[in-house]
Amino acid sequence: MKKTLALLLCAALAAALLAACGSEADTGSTPAAGTPAASTPAAPDAASTPADGAAADTADTARLDAIVAAIEAVNTIPNPRAYADFDVANDPSLTLTADNIVAFKGDVTNNGDDCALVFAAQVKDGTADAVMAELQAAKERMSSNLYAEFADKVAKAQDARILNDGNIVLFVVAGINGPDYADIDAAIESALAQ
Repeated sequence: MKKTLALLLCAALAAALLAACGSEADTGSTPAAGTPAASTPAAPDAASTPADGAAADTADTARLDAIVAAIEAVNTIPNPRAYADFDVANDPSLTLTADNIVAFKGDVTNNGDDCALVFAAQVKDGTADAVMAELQAAKERMSSNLYAEFADKVAKAQDARILNDGNIVLFVVAGINGPDYADIDAAIESALAQ
């Protein structure tokens, strides 16, 4: 009985990790510090602040909404699920220290055969490097899948983008049938520069 329960729990965890595939980014290029992004409408309740309310920083949810909307205009998220407060620390595609986050906005695909993801967070002063390191670890987890049937998702995760612009940290994974990363890079640069 205990072995069966353990096997079921392991299978559920493995399925959750595979379903959350698309959440990694490249730390190679950091765009120049930008001004607030263009105001593209987004879901009003998708940007959140940590539950403890300890952030001394003022959340700029309008900028996060605009950045995510601009990137998702290029990198469409099939069957999107908005990240919620619980997901910041517990979703396998993120696993971040919630105390470092002032506010966030993002969507991940709910399709098991895809890995599209866009996540933007406003982080507390001095925590951008720590948040980027946690996202890099998530990227490595997602791109270390050895199953041949997930080769497309692994390749997208390996090329994912992780970068920051001041206190804004981005994590973007292209969808399986999504655009080339050059198009996503251009959308990121444009969103951060406006």
